[in-house]
Amino acid sequence: MAENQLKSISLEIESYIHQRGLTHLHAMVHGKHIIIYSSYDGEKEPRARLSQIRPDVFRLSMSDHKGRWEATPYIGTTDKLLEILLEQFGFTLIDF
Repeated sequence: MAENQLKSISLEIESYIHQRGLTHLHAMVHGKHIIIYSSYDGEKEPRARLSQIRPDVFRLSMSDHKGRWEATPYIGTTDKLLEILLEQFGFTLIDF
């Protein structure tokens, strides 16, 4: 998938999370990853990552307290992974 297609998906993800009241979060493309992050005092704090496996299939990883990625067992479409992210990992997305 071309980078501009991933950019389009990242904009859709940002819109999706903003519609759910998480306006402090943003999404950006980094290689074959879409990073969901918050920003405080100009510092980006990673929260979640969707890594492209195949054109429409991604793996969900979560950032630990040191900013390192921890893979989850969840693989699927961005829609499915966003559902999982909000339902099972919502506590990691709150504004602090």
